[in-house]
Amino acid sequence: MKASELNHRPVVSLKDGVTVGQIVDLTLDATHVKVSTLVLAGHEGNSVVPFAAVRHIGADAVTIDDSRIVQAPAHDNEINEREISTLTGLLVMNQGGAIIGSVDDVEFDEDNGQITALLIQRGGAFGIGGAHEAVPASIIRGVGPNLITVDTSAAVVSPAEAA
Repeated sequence: MKASELNHRPVVSLKDGVTVGQIVDLTLDATHVKVSTLVLAGHEGNSVVPFAAVRHIGADAVTIDDSRIVQAPAHDNEINEREISTLTGLLVMNQGGAIIGSVDDVEFDEDNGQITALLIQRGGAFGIGGAHEAVPASIIRGVGPNLITVDTSAAVVSPAEAA
């Protein structure tokens, strides 16, 4: 599943039968290369739900067991976590120092939150034209504030499937 597909999807508590918020972003645990939390906007401001608390990602909503799992967002000093939306547009560079594209989206496994691929755009201008490719998460070497580094000698970058 693409991270962008969750934008504005409601999160519903099965126990309480209420919508606890709408997803506005996901956070990335860069150490384990997986989704850590769902960031929600709701009537009481922003909050987060640990990805481990997600019961199911459905076509219309994401379900959790109980609204009490909803937490206040972590402070900015949280180590190794960042919002996945901040990856969009970051340059992706291989071990040889060549820019291979820029991040367009992130794919993850719905069951465990593991990031499976970076979807990158190569070439084109202003998001038009160029090629779309999937970079397997297994070759990510580092996620920095302005750049993602990958080891393209470890695997082949493949064309991304049409959305």
